Amino acid sequence: MKKVTFVLMVLAFVFATQRSFANDNKSVLGTWKVAVADAPYEYVKSSFVVSEANGVLSGKVVFEDGQELKVSELVFAKDVLKFAFNIDGNDIKVTAKVENSKLTGKVDAPDGLLDLTAVKKL
Repeated sequence: MKKVTFVLMVLAFVFATQRSFANDNKSVLGTWKVAVADAPYEYVKSSFVVSEANGVLSGKVVFEDGQELKVSELVFAKDVLKFAFNIDGNDIKVTAKVENSKLTGKVDAPDGLLDLTAVKKL
């Protein structure tokens, strides 16, 4: 009887943990209106689209001219969103904190660290 109780407790913990991770992703899913004020003109404004399939996050950056770039290394944990993409041969890394419907963070670009802000579109 003790073994059955222990196994049930472990299964309940695993289920609760997996469920809480899945719920955490909801706050980052959707389309974000992004601004990076000190970036080159064509990259100042963009959208960042985050989706999820089978518990795996994916994303893309869409610039105002219509150019779309798939992101890699997309991770969301403890209210911090991290991802990378390549543009014009340059590797760009982004780290941002998610608070309510806003992102604030840094873009690690060839020109140095740039401030990023974003608001989630409703």
